[in-house]
Amino acid sequence: MTDLTLTTYGVVIAALRGDQDGAQKLLDGLSPDETAQVAIGATLALADTLRGVCDPQYIDHIIHTLQGFALTTTGGTP
Repeated sequence: MTDLTLTTYGVVIAALRGDQDGAQKLLDGLSPDETAQVAIGATLALADTLRGVCDPQYIDHIIHTLQGFALTTTGGTP
């Protein structure tokens, strides 16, 4: 049985290190539901950590940047 909490933090750590292969290895063998749980948990864990260590204006900058990426990749204008 996989500990999804440990897997979630492992995925965040691998992502911060730029280790896509390492993150993928942690997801190998998980069911689609487990993979979704890890993805949601990793996103929330990273966001929570950023909110805890960054000034609010930096968080706003990150949000604006991500919104721009989303618009650009969907054909919109930032």
